[in-house]
Amino acid sequence: MRPFKNLYIHVPFCKHKCGYCDFNAYAGMDRLMPDYVDALERELMRARERFAFDQLETVYLGGGTPSLLPANLAARLLASIRSTFDVAPDAEVTLEANPASTDEARLEAWLQGGVNRLSIGVQGFDPRALAVLERKTDAAQATRAFQLARAMGVGNISVDLIYAVPYQNRESWLDTLRRAIALGPDHVSTYCLSFEEGTLLYRRRAEGRVPEVDPDLQWDQLDAACVEMEAAGFHRYEVSNWSRPGFESRHNQAYWRCRPVYGAGAGAHSYATDGVSASRWWNVAGPKEYIAAVPEPRADGEELAPRKAAAESLMLGLRTVEGMSPPSGFDAELGQLTEAGLIHCLGGHVAPTRRGLDLHNQIALAVL
Repeated sequence: MRPFKNLYIHVPFCKHKCGYCDFNAYAGMDRLMPDYVDALERELMRARERFAFDQLETVYLGGGTPSLLPANLAARLLASIRSTFDVAPDAEVTLEANPASTDEARLEAWLQGGVNRLSIGVQGFDPRALAVLERKTDAAQATRAFQLARAMGVGNISVDLIYAVPYQNRESWLDTLRRAIALGPDHVSTYCLSFEEGTLLYRRRAEGRVPEVDPDLQWDQLDAACVEMEAAGFHRYEVSNWSRPGFESRHNQAYWRCRPVYGAGAGAHSYATDGVSASRWWNVAGPKEYIAAVPEPRADGEELAPRKAAAESLMLGLRTVEGMSPPSGFDAELGQLTEAGLIHCLGGHVAPTRRGLDLHNQIALAVL
């Protein structure tokens, strides 16, 4: 297997679990944070002994809410990563942050620990949309957090936005986009709200407490994002992601290009490949169970035969505007996608059309 050059750290703690969230996240467990960081350190040490790692090119702290860690624990974790692995001087080190837990003490700890990219979970500026999402932060907090991070020297900031929210119309979405752009981010992720089974929002819709979202309105809002983001100098380089030139997420590109990623923490997934076949495995999900299981927190895994590994690489590669040189054995599928206007082929290279980006689920169905 190829050595790991990308590291993901999962921090599962949240102050409040939003109604739409189906991530491996837990509220009310802050007391576990010191033990959890200790467990992470032990897992990383064992991983370094068991697997081949090259110099790390990306490190990503996701969640949950990594910014919820107290400054001293965040500093300790970041220092531990650097003492355990060889982190490249120009590595992209990202931390996901909630506006409510982005303060001067934490920012100082993150910056001193080598964080050079923040992904701020803004999600929206419209109070009604934020209420539907059960976000406990507001537009003022998001603006303050962004401006504070910039003032303290964070040179690469991404913001997350969600569209197609019940009660959100085209005008309120345009206002959200324009307010986000006005902050001056380097990267913007725009996600269409999905109603995941098991979430509070899914149950509320099933009970008729929130309305269905008109599919035509979803398309209108996506198209509005394309127009507004491009006019502001951003380019859409992946289905849901926009950046200024040179600010594409290097860590996420590792996933889309099926590069090895080691995932540490509760519920984290790892992916390894030799370029032909691949394997993935994942840790136990619960924080308490994870702490108890370390240094052997693996819950399960699967081996990917060459055909399945190639199909996944094609599906993920076609999430990006850049596209890829396709693996062999998919001529029929690529022909169907070309005929449907979802991809275009040129000189042995395939890439999605604008329609293919907007309808990537159809590409995924055809390939997988």
